[in-house]
Amino acid sequence: MIGLNKSSKQSIARLLKDINRAFACTFINMETERREQDAIKQDGHSKEIFKGGLSAFATRLIGMALNWVFALMLARSTGAAGTGIYNLCQSLMNFSNSISKLGSDTLMTRFGAQYFVQKQWGHIKDLYNKSMMISIPLSLFISAIIFFFAEEIAGDIFKKPELFPYFRIAALALLPLTVFQISTGGIRGLKKIKEYAFLHNVSNFLFGILILGSIILFTTRRDLYVPVVTYVAFITLTGALSLYWWFKFSHYFSTQAEQGVNFKEKFWIGISLFVAAFASLIRGYADTFILGRYATIEEVGIYRNAFKVATVTRIALIALLIPAAPKFAELFSQGKMDELKRSAQFVTKIIFWCSAPILVMVIIGAPFIMGLFGDEFVSGSLPLIILAIGQFINAATGPVNNVLIMTGRQKLNRNIMVGATIVAVILDLILIPRFGAVGAACVNTGGVLIMNIIPFFLIKKYYGFYTLDIWDVFKVSPRQFLKELRQALKSDKKKKGADEDVVDDQAGNM
Repeated sequence: MIGLNKSSKQSIARLLKDINRAFACTFINMETERREQDAIKQDGHSKEIFKGGLSAFATRLIGMALNWVFALMLARSTGAAGTGIYNLCQSLMNFSNSISKLGSDTLMTRFGAQYFVQKQWGHIKDLYNKSMMISIPLSLFISAIIFFFAEEIAGDIFKKPELFPYFRIAALALLPLTVFQISTGGIRGLKKIKEYAFLHNVSNFLFGILILGSIILFTTRRDLYVPVVTYVAFITLTGALSLYWWFKFSHYFSTQAEQGVNFKEKFWIGISLFVAAFASLIRGYADTFILGRYATIEEVGIYRNAFKVATVTRIALIALLIPAAPKFAELFSQGKMDELKRSAQFVTKIIFWCSAPILVMVIIGAPFIMGLFGDEFVSGSLPLIILAIGQFINAATGPVNNVLIMTGRQKLNRNIMVGATIVAVILDLILIPRFGAVGAACVNTGGVLIMNIIPFFLIKKYYGFYTLDIWDVFKVSPRQFLKELRQALKSDKKKKGADEDVVDDQAGNM
């Protein structure tokens, strides 16, 4: 500033300060705007999960009510023995279905969600076709084995030869059950939350009530064939409905399959998912199968009804996982880890506070609840309490397994599943012959603890956050919760006429 007078120097200095201040303000405004945009984006993800979960939660409540009505009708008309036969046949079919579908349902959810975001309908059709080409022949093969070897399965494995005709009838349900699982996995990936929730939570029990009610009203049959015939009939109906909706929502008949999908790679991912699901299913049904061998068929029915009641504790977990799982996959594929963290913690906080009051009510009212099924079911009160505690742990830790699966760590999740399953089966073989249903409930709760606590800490290790933030979970404002609920419902009304492919409209309308 040589040659400039004092006044000029002061003017230049003030100008430089103003320029510096302007740049600083611009930077601050840009940073503030960026943070606001991030907050809006995250709020959008939370709203999508919240609204989808709200719809699924309402559907789940309806489904649970229908489930109870169906269970009560079955218990009152065929007793604990009929309930036991129904649950053994259902368990055998679910176990067989986990083999026949080979993880294709989760594969359709995970990659279907990614292809859906990119509107790659041809890839979605190709993935579905190739999944079905493997699973349908496999389901027919397994059905044939169960049908022709039903006597050996009933007599040699369960030590109850009288069960073989029921197993033979139940084998007819495996093909529609496989179609149902893969098709609904695809529907979930397309974020058709209402339809998925209806199929998984409502349709089975609705059709079951109509079929069983017709048998009770218009026939005099009360024998033990009624539960298994009812099961096969409603699985067939829901399988057909799921297939119809899949064809409709995937634009199946108006789309050409594109060969760009690397199915070999996807298949092996599916195998990892299959092993994990299979291990989980063994852990989930080992208690039923081992009870079926060492206890009476009536005790199996009492235990399974106690388990059915206990799952009410995790209703919020199941409801919110429906929209959350594809959202986790979407955020991870886009590299939005901060938004993934906030979405997972948002889901867990809602689940925790929806589950805690239910646990308290189940513990206090256990004898009364079990007595609704009949006097012979009251002995299941203690197993119910133990199982409810396990289901609350499952809910309170949040969607830990789904975060691992939907972020590409399905092999790790599979290994945890296998380890927990081995421990659970060994303990079942030790405790069930001595303690019956109480031993089975203790092992089930122990398995749930292992399967949730280990992934809980692994998510912190790999992604840097806990799904359950213990400090944040108690910062609950009922007024804010109701405000979010009202905003979600208002948003739905505004979007009612919008394009059906918009994610919020798909997930949010109740």
